[in-house]
Amino acid sequence: MKRKTTSVILAAAMVSSLFVSVNVYGADDASGGSIKFLNNITTVTEDMCKDFEEETGIHVEYEFVDAADYSAKFSALAASGDIPDVFWTQSAYYADQIEEGYLLDMQDYLYNTDCYEGGTKWADTYEEALLENFESLAAKNNPDAGSVDFGVPYVMTSVAVMYDKNTFDKLGLSEPETWDDFMNCCQVLKDNGITPFAVQSATCDDWIPRFIWDQTCREKLDKNPGAFESGEMKFNDETVVEGLNAFKEMWDKEYLIDSYFTCTNDDVSSAFVQGNLGMLAATPGRITYVMENKTEEMDVATFAFPGYAGLPLRSLGGAANIYGVYSESENIDAAVTFLKWLTSASTFSTQETLKYENSGIKGVERGEELDAAFSGFTKASEGGFCPEIFVPTTVTTEINDVFKNDLLPNLAYGSYDTEYVCDTLQELYDEYLESLK
Repeated sequence: MKRKTTSVILAAAMVSSLFVSVNVYGADDASGGSIKFLNNITTVTEDMCKDFEEETGIHVEYEFVDAADYSAKFSALAASGDIPDVFWTQSAYYADQIEEGYLLDMQDYLYNTDCYEGGTKWADTYEEALLENFESLAAKNNPDAGSVDFGVPYVMTSVAVMYDKNTFDKLGLSEPETWDDFMNCCQVLKDNGITPFAVQSATCDDWIPRFIWDQTCREKLDKNPGAFESGEMKFNDETVVEGLNAFKEMWDKEYLIDSYFTCTNDDVSSAFVQGNLGMLAATPGRITYVMENKTEEMDVATFAFPGYAGLPLRSLGGAANIYGVYSESENIDAAVTFLKWLTSASTFSTQETLKYENSGIKGVERGEELDAAFSGFTKASEGGFCPEIFVPTTVTTEINDVFKNDLLPNLAYGSYDTEYVCDTLQELYDEYLESLK
């Protein structure tokens, strides 16, 4: 039961009111009381919870758990019947938690109660693309659930490319709007002794083929999203091969940083602020180092990754983080009020730890410099998001690891050709399909 969310433009008077710290809540919310909060996002801090308590009188018992420990931690809490009132989750766990009945149906709260500041329905404060991407997770994975809102998305993850306007101006370059423009930027940067391009770390080394596949494979996979499962498409399809060849071309032309398959976020961020790297593809949360260490001469901006085949861009990302309320919480009103506060424009505009997050909330003020730095992330999300499982290199951890850590680097180095890469992926995928029977 997927709904089309109507995009609402806030009136100027209403927008200005979002930046005043006020104690205004929807009619169904509560003040006072106490809730437990299990968190995984480092920018949502215990100090923030104290600020919330000062505003509302609601005490938050805060607990942080690292991503590597989350599954075991949540399983232990569920087994003991001690699930917190509010907890973090993501797509890897979300569908199972809905099925198990752990998550409160939030549909009525989102669409029929006001946001934290009041005067606007909570759902209408979200960027449409983010809310639709979030709701598609439940619609696809829990079609019989009866709702598509078992939580709320937290920040909008999209991928944009950072660059220094001053460097581009000096070299006569402008933001690339086409793939040819992008490749030209790479060549000009290389000709001037600057490494053209990197992604935010080696863990993201499959971003380039995935972006290209969303262009080359879109017609076939939009027409039949199950084409790989049915065998209509295989990894040796010409549209898949084209994406691999385009990646190999970038490597062979020396457009990618030498440490592409081993680099860390600190490595590439440092290279960028030192002027040795011309373009850096990253998610919003990864630009903190750049913004806090760039030289005074740098004027950082971002652009959306150009569409390889000229189709409208769909970004990687979407609702990467989700906060939910425990369905059997004894403090539901307080928990919902906390989530409204966490996802409010006033919170994102005033909390220092959130200044580099792309909120996905309308009316957030960052200031001129950060608005410029974030413009590409916003543009990247306007066309929606590529499905997380598209060309299914991400369908299992094993296939993903083999593709990123073996097949892709060896394709770049010339140890494997595209035929071997595609045949190996198909073999692994066939084994996966067989395991489902």
